[in-house]
Amino acid sequence: MDPIEINPNVANFVRSLRDIGYTFEVAVADIIDNSISAGANDIKIYAIQHPEPFFCLLDNGTGMDKDELVEAMRLSSKNPDERRNDIALGKFGLGLKTASFSQCKKLTVISKKCNQINIKQWDL
Repeated sequence: MDPIEINPNVANFVRSLRDIGYTFEVAVADIIDNSISAGANDIKIYAIQHPEPFFCLLDNGTGMDKDELVEAMRLSSKNPDERRNDIALGKFGLGLKTASFSQCKKLTVISKKCNQINIKQWDL
């Protein structure tokens, strides 16, 4: 039998991530974990309900350059078998995306490193 490659339907996979059981509180905690892993010791959360729900988390972590941000926005960006440093809380590279997609359809990440501002967005 000849092997065949079956690629996932990424659009459907991402939509499936929206229904994996995150509560709002757990989703926010997952994002805060990322801030702590990036060395943040000052985390501010802003949220409004009207006219449309909006949630923003700001921190003073190390930030990400363009390539790091692209990788952070990639699904399953980490190899779970690789050794992590002692403060790293994430293992699979899914937390930012699964936590965000469980609560919203648009995720925007703005990061500053070495005086360069980098912005990437997922829009389901």
